[in-house]
Amino acid sequence: MDGVKRLTPERRDRARAFVRAHAQPLARALLDGERAGVLAALAELRAGDGGFHGMEADFDDGGASSVVNTLRALEILADLGVPASHPLAGGAIASLMAAYAPGWRSWPLIPRHDNGRPHAPWWRWSEGFGESWGFFADNPRPAVVASLHAFAGAVDAGFLEEVTEAVVRRAAELDPAAVPKDAAECYLRFACAPAVPAAAREPVLARAAEVVEATLATDPAQWGGYGLQPLDAVDAPDSPLHAPFREHVERHLDYLVETQGADGAWSPHWSWMGAFPEAWERAKVAWQGRLTVVRLRQLAAFGRAP
Repeated sequence: MDGVKRLTPERRDRARAFVRAHAQPLARALLDGERAGVLAALAELRAGDGGFHGMEADFDDGGASSVVNTLRALEILADLGVPASHPLAGGAIASLMAAYAPGWRSWPLIPRHDNGRPHAPWWRWSEGFGESWGFFADNPRPAVVASLHAFAGAVDAGFLEEVTEAVVRRAAELDPAAVPKDAAECYLRFACAPAVPAAAREPVLARAAEVVEATLATDPAQWGGYGLQPLDAVDAPDSPLHAPFREHVERHLDYLVETQGADGAWSPHWSWMGAFPEAWERAKVAWQGRLTVVRLRQLAAFGRAP
């Protein structure tokens, strides 16, 4: 395609150098892409209950596990093809099951905490925290259930059927124009997960496509802020939503090439709005490392990087 912007080898190398010099060990391992290295980095982040900590840079968990971290670990393990019998996967599933809130039929993203440790404003705990997040029905429940299907051998079949039906029913009730970015990504994770049975996945995918159509930020002027961006919805060419949103994805890839930092990194488009300023500077670097690995992977997947 004429006029397509691509990352040069020199700029690719600059991005990789940034990750190796500044990113957290897990991001460096993911950059290298060696299974053993990624598993070793994950093992270092395993908490005493089998869950995971230390991966959500916007929340200092003090070494305690949380659903938001454990979910990310399971997504990485699923991408690696790790079986449910693996200790890292089995422990993570057990931790998720212990965190399940039956009254909500979902999982709280983070546990109750005293707000003393550095954290982004949206992670500030209050008695109404669960309600303010919609009792986590849209975020993280669909993504958690997708991960449970990926490791179904470690999950009670009746429970898995129950929570899967809850996701499908909730998806049918959504107002597509009112779904926040992070919730949309959770439904997309469920809808695109091959381990989820097609009978559950396909109706959720149809609703997810409506959400993307209604909420996708298509103006490049919006891509420096919060909102569902094309590569949030379609992060690889084999995505079932690639064809209908291809034009927006191509322009977003151009944007990524244009907005790489001089240091080689891509930076978060959010901040902690003045809270815990010193901790935010550390979190920002952690996010730069993680985002740079993601952007390099996406650009390579679409043939925009060597």
